Amino acid sequence: MKVIPVLDVKNGITVWAKMGFRESYKPVRDSLCPFSNPLAAVKKLSSLGFKMVYMADLDAILHGFLNTELYKTLSSEADLIVDPGVKSFEEASKVIDTGVKKLIVATETLPKLEVAQSILEVYGCDRVVLSLDLKNREIISEIPKLKKLSPRECLEEFVKLGFKEAIVIDLAKVGSYSGPDLDLIRELKTTHIKLIAGGGIRNLNDLIALRDMGVEAALVSSALHQFKLTIPELKMAGFL
Repeated sequence: MKVIPVLDVKNGITVWAKMGFRESYKPVRDSLCPFSNPLAAVKKLSSLGFKMVYMADLDAILHGFLNTELYKTLSSEADLIVDPGVKSFEEASKVIDTGVKKLIVATETLPKLEVAQSILEVYGCDRVVLSLDLKNREIISEIPKLKKLSPRECLEEFVKLGFKEAIVIDLAKVGSYSGPDLDLIRELKTTHIKLIAGGGIRNLNDLIALRDMGVEAALVSSALHQFKLTIPELKMAGFL
């Protein structure tokens, strides 16, 4: 299992995500993220040994503005897995054409399942990843069918479409240091899809617990910025 550092970008700068309250996200300025600059952050993370970076483009998710030039620039420095809140096949194509490693199709912004299916059919499961977006274990989605489902049932719907990899992220846990929802991850592992866990990761013990459950990767932000996880211990444990 590998650790994937997270960049949340809003108004073109990196911000600190906390529990899904996006209107109150503050700029990040520390040794990992100089000047709240996304490019400087990716260069720094790459120099530390991180091969892949996850980016949530909040400008795109909230307002529909695809920052394709930023995706292209960041992709030249590291393998970029990006959530730009795609709502159509056309938007997905624009993002993938920038050279990102993987495009995220998120339940939060997906207007209908047919859009996810069309993207997956053309670009394949190696380039397209699901994001199962939750808040306190409730599905975040505008699709009535999905909102009625449990996380496991929702994930199974996307497995039927052909998805092979999924991010599971509970926004209520992001930046909370409350620990990952191990019970939920254990339940979702039975769907036989590669899982990337995000939200609430505090320390090395949380990462070890996820690894022992067979999780593919873990998204980490706050614990890195607050040095609750250090680069030497990540390398020593084989997470980097």
